[in-house]
Amino acid sequence: MNWKLIFSRNTRHLRILVLLVVAGGGGAFFVRSQMIPADYGQNGPYRHAALAKIEAQPSVLQSDTTCLKCHTNVEEERSESPHAAVRCLHCHGNGKQHIVDATKAGEFPEHSIPPAKKWDGKFRTHTDLFITHDRATCLSCHTRVVGMPDSFLSINVAAHLEEQGAEEINSKNVCFECHEGHSPGL
Repeated sequence: MNWKLIFSRNTRHLRILVLLVVAGGGGAFFVRSQMIPADYGQNGPYRHAALAKIEAQPSVLQSDTTCLKCHTNVEEERSESPHAAVRCLHCHGNGKQHIVDATKAGEFPEHSIPPAKKWDGKFRTHTDLFITHDRATCLSCHTRVVGMPDSFLSINVAAHLEEQGAEEINSKNVCFECHEGHSPGL
C-alpha cells in the first residue's frame, strides 16, 4: 500500500469525510445512550415505569355489564341468542358520554339523556352512541371469507337474499326484514 498516496495533499478531502462520518456516528451513539431511559427494555420493548402510568388511565371501552344495568330487556333478548357473545360496542359504539348522562340522570331526574344517533356508516366513527340498521354492520361479521371456520354463521350475500326472497336487496336495512339485532332468530 502506498502510504504517501493516502496521506498526500490530494486525498485530504477524503480524510476529512472519514473523520466526519466517524465523529457523527460516535456522536449519534452517545446521544442515543443519553436519551434511552434506564428502565427501557426490562420487560419488553417499552419503558417499565410507563406501565403504572398506563394502568392508571381510565378505560375508554365500556363493558356490557355497564350497559345492561339499565337495558335489562336487551340482556333477556340476547341470553339465548347467537349474538350473546357480541359486545354492545360492536353495534352501538362506545357510549361513553351516554353512560355519563345516564349516571347523571340517575342522580338528577331532570337531567335528560340524548337519544342515540343514526350510524354514519363509518367503522371508525366518532359518534358516541348510535343505532345501526345497516347491512354493513351485519356483513362485517357474516360475509363468507377465505379462512372462516365452517361452523361460523356466514353467508353468501347475494344467494342468501335471493333464497330468503328479500324485497329490497340493495336496501341498507335489508337484514332487518327478517332478523333482529339482539336476537337474530336463526
